[in-house]
Amino acid sequence: DRGLGASITRDLYLGIPGSTVDSLTGAASFPNSPSSSTQLTGFLETPANSGDNYGQRLRGFVVPPVTGSYRFWIASDDASTLYLSTDLNPGNKQALARVDTATNPREWERDAVQRSALVFLEASRAYYIEVLMKEGTGNDHLAVRWLRPDGVDEGPIPATYLLPAN
Repeated sequence: DRGLGASITRDLYLGIPGSTVDSLTGAASFPNSPSSSTQLTGFLETPANSGDNYGQRLRGFVVPPVTGSYRFWIASDDASTLYLSTDLNPGNKQALARVDTATNPREWERDAVQRSALVFLEASRAYYIEVLMKEGTGNDHLAVRWLRPDGVDEGPIPATYLLPAN
């Protein structure tokens, strides 16, 4: 593993009520005025119990280590959506998986919509990845997993394969 950028950008949007992704995307501050922007350096996972009535956007690039078909999963509290582009362009992103009703941390199989179809990715190519998540009140968490074509199951995805947004 080459250690690439080894992080992903986390934009935090505070003071937004509601518990759906639409509550985040409909907020006046989204996407251009986050309350803060930091880098996550361990995994494609956010700190648990960060607060209430906030939304977040993780964005950057994923660089697969091997060529082949990948499957992705997402787990969160509350709702979230995982997007992946066919290339570096965020405009080409497509929703792969989502959480409509809160899961437990790293609970990958509560609902079928948490699991993506197989996605063919080329090794060493960067693909834009984005995760939107909205927290109402109570517990909160977010994590993304993949099953690589070489059989390696990584949940959450290590930051080794991530590059931050520009």
